[in-house]
Amino acid sequence: MNVIPWRKRDGTTAFRSDLDELFTRFMEPFESGFSNRLPAVFQQRNLPPMNVAETETEFMVTLDLPGMEEKYINVELMGNQLVVTGERNWEKEEKKGKEFHRVESQYGSFQRSITLPEGLRRDRESVAATFKKGILEIRIPKLEPTPAAKIPVKAG
Repeated sequence: MNVIPWRKRDGTTAFRSDLDELFTRFMEPFESGFSNRLPAVFQQRNLPPMNVAETETEFMVTLDLPGMEEKYINVELMGNQLVVTGERNWEKEEKKGKEFHRVESQYGSFQRSITLPEGLRRDRESVAATFKKGILEIRIPKLEPTPAAKIPVKAG
């Protein structure tokens, strides 16, 4: 059996440093004092589920936002991007003797964006957003097809 001496390769130090940081952040308690909640490293991807459907006349985007309030949800059109942002706050209950052993609910802010296809109305007045029972529904109408028209050619 041949023994090959170990040599440090390019990028190994950076990779090791990244792993060390991941494990360090994994073990850190939350700033809010609830050390038994999921580590902050997992909260960075706090994204609500999003569905996109298409009919003949519109696109419909739905997001599951349980426990959120309408006033903390923003829907914006930025060029051809639909951007949804929001925040679900942790409501600390002050009761003696209550200690959380596990909290799996997601709290904090999020941002979801989707690039809209061509052929959609991008004016704010035509886009409708409704929030009911924890479901945000955004409807974006398609443009009416322009009928073909024959253009007469005039002699100049």
